[in-house]
Amino acid sequence: MVIKAVSKERIDQALLEFDRKYRSKREWQGWEDNLAHRYAVHEGGELYPAKKIVALATGIAVGEFSGGHPTNSYLEKRGFTIVELPRGASKPVLQFTPGAVYDRKTEIHGPFGGSLQSGIAASATYPAIFLFTGDSGEQYGYADDWDNGAYLYTGEGQRGPMTLTRGNRAIAEHAEDGRALHLFKSRGKGNGYAYVGEFSCADMFERTQLDVEGQDRTAIVFRLVPVGIPGETIEVEEQDEDEADRFESLEAARFAALAACKPGSEDLGQSAPRKIYLRSRKVARYVLMRAKGECESCEKPAPFTKKDGSPYLEPHHVNRLSDGGLDHPRYVGAVCPSCHREIHSGVHGALLNEKLKQRLEVIES
Repeated sequence: MVIKAVSKERIDQALLEFDRKYRSKREWQGWEDNLAHRYAVHEGGELYPAKKIVALATGIAVGEFSGGHPTNSYLEKRGFTIVELPRGASKPVLQFTPGAVYDRKTEIHGPFGGSLQSGIAASATYPAIFLFTGDSGEQYGYADDWDNGAYLYTGEGQRGPMTLTRGNRAIAEHAEDGRALHLFKSRGKGNGYAYVGEFSCADMFERTQLDVEGQDRTAIVFRLVPVGIPGETIEVEEQDEDEADRFESLEAARFAALAACKPGSEDLGQSAPRKIYLRSRKVARYVLMRAKGECESCEKPAPFTKKDGSPYLEPHHVNRLSDGGLDHPRYVGAVCPSCHREIHSGVHGALLNEKLKQRLEVIES
């Protein structure tokens, strides 16, 4: 059966309808693992069942038209990205080397997903958002550069005022969603992309700059901080220490940690690296209080007591190969040194990390 033609806008409406009416229903829970679904639409960092979306958009029952190439081609012609769902094969490790050059199609999006056309490309199968920048971006209304220890990254949208939707929203909420920001810089057409590193979003602001047509518009700019800045390089005033110790309850500590994770546009006078550091301290403070002296991995008591009388445990980020970044309580566990070393270096480290991740989801749900 020939699929009747509909507009891209109608398919966009079908995506929203799936989110609103179907995604939370029991029969659609874990549909990505159902062998009946081989392909998915990848849009806005989310996966959608390809045939179901076409059915919603056209009004044709899923049993009345073919899936696979006909459905995929139908969607791709209207500008949508189609991905093949993984089927049990070992997943490639998401790890890049700073300064190394990668082919965007085969070495970034091929193994890890994300739209090949977008400057902000969220993976639907990995906890990652790929950001792309380059000197040629200025002709499209973008102007990215370093400023006071932070990388100022212009959001997406070539014409008119930018809005906090799709890729821009993905950056703003990356810590809350547990997604790492990986920045690449173009070396020119056909010369690949150099990996700059992993970043955390400290905050964002608006400024007036030209769009692709040379017209003034409001642009969203994110202040991104490289992951791995040592805490000792950032001066912390005495009152910061007092504030960290002021939490009289676990609830108060959690409230402060969650509040610190939401990047806003206030207090732009404070350096972005300092903001990230203070956020990390609030999250670590809450996570250690949450553990109540027991490792959140092996559930055994902390191995010893520190000089201040508190149990010794270490924060661990479950969505990263090394620690740092993604400072949100949902993705940070308090673990003993033994579990911490085993997660990073042990033969069963990945399994331990996955179990800890599942436990944190329950704790923070």
